[in-house]
Amino acid sequence: MKKVIVLLVDSLMPDTLEDCIRHKTVPALQFLITRGRYWPHCVTAFPTMTASVDSSLLTGVYPDIHRVPGLIWYNPEEKTIINYINGWKCIRKLGIAYCAQNVLYNLNEKHLSKQVSTVFEELDKMGVTSASINAMVHRSSKKHPVQLPFLVKLATGFKLQQELSGPDFLTLGAMADTKVKQHIPSRLRGGARLYGINDEYAVSVVKHLIKSGHQPDFMLVYLPDNDHEVHKNNPAHAESSLIRVDGHIQDLLNTFDSWDQTLDQNIIIVISDHGQTRIGKSKEFNIDLDELLKSFHVFQLGERVSNQDLIVCNNERMAYIYPLRPAIQHEIIETLVTEARCDLIAWKEDKGVRVKEGGSGREVYFAKGGSQRDVYHSAWTIVGEWEVLDLQKDGDLFHYRDYPDVLSRLYGALYSQDIPMIVITARPRYEFKSRYYPTHLNGGSHGSLHKYDSLIPLIIAGTQHPVKEPPRLIDLKQFVMELFNEREPAP
Repeated sequence: MKKVIVLLVDSLMPDTLEDCIRHKTVPALQFLITRGRYWPHCVTAFPTMTASVDSSLLTGVYPDIHRVPGLIWYNPEEKTIINYINGWKCIRKLGIAYCAQNVLYNLNEKHLSKQVSTVFEELDKMGVTSASINAMVHRSSKKHPVQLPFLVKLATGFKLQQELSGPDFLTLGAMADTKVKQHIPSRLRGGARLYGINDEYAVSVVKHLIKSGHQPDFMLVYLPDNDHEVHKNNPAHAESSLIRVDGHIQDLLNTFDSWDQTLDQNIIIVISDHGQTRIGKSKEFNIDLDELLKSFHVFQLGERVSNQDLIVCNNERMAYIYPLRPAIQHEIIETLVTEARCDLIAWKEDKGVRVKEGGSGREVYFAKGGSQRDVYHSAWTIVGEWEVLDLQKDGDLFHYRDYPDVLSRLYGALYSQDIPMIVITARPRYEFKSRYYPTHLNGGSHGSLHKYDSLIPLIIAGTQHPVKEPPRLIDLKQFVMELFNEREPAP
């Protein structure tokens, strides 16, 4: 039976991939496209941040169902901000032990809804072996001990000792693997290499599993390095980073006697979590939310939640704003609408969503159910100015343009929590700035609903099993389950 390997390349973008294909600089990805199928405009989840995207990839649903709102969000039960390790100034304010506990344990064991199942959990019930190599979301039935490096233990006060749930084989770099660490070069698992959360470490683990004869039936392999480079150097200069990623994929393919043999024995799927948008050079390309909302008492990291008006959870090119007093929600919205650099301002209303455009104040309302159907055959009621969401009617269906699958994705974000909340997104070239949060002037950033952040490539080689089209990241889980239900034989 063929095995399945999913390569999740952080911030892999269609334009960069196609530039590299034209320049013949990514032979491994070119081989997989030539021998397989390629979709340049697969739609990812929203917010376009790793935690919410990975949760959607693994569960096949948007945040209104899996209940992980974003990379940074407010937990009203604990009266604190959840941060899955983003921005060192934020982490210092919140506490490294607290943030590490959230990303290593709480994300999978507490925050991800128990009402949904991950692909690992479902494969386990089928008797299919699986592995998660460095992926943030990995919940399953097996228990794996955390093995934190000494310096991480010291920084977290030796408090993080829980077992992690996961599939048959689990790595989180050098922090959660008991079987292969001694086979991986020590230079790849030190603090300078993020304790093994890097491309070379992940591919080395995969190669060891294959060569040792212990390759699981399904592997999800997270490759993060491209994201770091694009953040620093902006999407216009992402080709050199992708060339390095391709080198690691070549290394994986070379584990077999030939690249053709790789596809004789495996189905290879390459997908991204999100794209990135180039941010302008000067300060006006940072939308300062502290300044914009200065007429309100805004909660700041390091404070206790008490008598503030609102909390801002900044996810780079989108933000959640939580009114702590419902009576001021309208005033907050009207303040946000005055900022023309804000793209969309949205909130829950009458079981649906109302959206205003920054600057102009034009608005549209939509709700589930109704006579209007989109290209995914979902039914909607839409009232107001369709241009706000760049929707285009085409016969019996309407299409998405600048904001792919915006109705389902925006609904999914706003209904991920049962409390008042406002979603704001930044226009292309802009990102939000808040005290202690990272910014990326003249670099790359993501988080928004815009197609620059939301469209990702999908490559599938080694099978002709039909793909649900137009493709979305949330449909990949069902595709994988169908592969194992059919059990396609290897020659």
